[in-house]
Amino acid sequence: MKQFVVIVISYWLLACGESTQTQNQLQPSPDSTQFYPIASFFENQMTIIPTMKKNMLIFHTKDGKKDSTLLNATTFQELVKEFIAKDITDGDTKKHYRETVFQDAATNSYTLSYTAVDTTVTVKGMEILLDEQTNQVKRVFIRTVYRQGTTSIMEQHNWNTAKGFQIIRSFTNAQGYTTNELTEVQWEEIKNLE
Repeated sequence: MKQFVVIVISYWLLACGESTQTQNQLQPSPDSTQFYPIASFFENQMTIIPTMKKNMLIFHTKDGKKDSTLLNATTFQELVKEFIAKDITDGDTKKHYRETVFQDAATNSYTLSYTAVDTTVTVKGMEILLDEQTNQVKRVFIRTVYRQGTTSIMEQHNWNTAKGFQIIRSFTNAQGYTTNELTEVQWEEIKNLE
């Protein structure tokens, strides 16, 4: 009988421990939370920047080889669409994320952080830095992880409103061999981009 009581108490303690862990796990933001409309921001940038008639350069590095050229508007738009595709604001997607807001005195920014609470989603996290005075986007950082066949792909999309953006990809095959690829777009600094 003592063994039975010890077993029951052990199961009960384990069950209590599991419920405590579940309560401490990151939960999604409430449905009423308004996520920053990042797709609209990128769509606006895709329209504005080419009309500013600024020189845009693209730098591509893969397997240790570097190449650069002037970037045309069509290729620019294709690259920006990669950022738009990472949008997490629609109702079916946003339920997988938790939003936190942090005021960063060092950068005079508000940082909106979106963290995946569901490990199966592709976009693992996103940070948007807004200027404290104007609430305009200063920078955006998006992290994604996904698989193509037997290859694991990690991406980091970085946007600097005044200067350009980067897309960094790391490909790891089934044998553990990793290759990296960097695409960087730069333009002359443009003031007051909205």
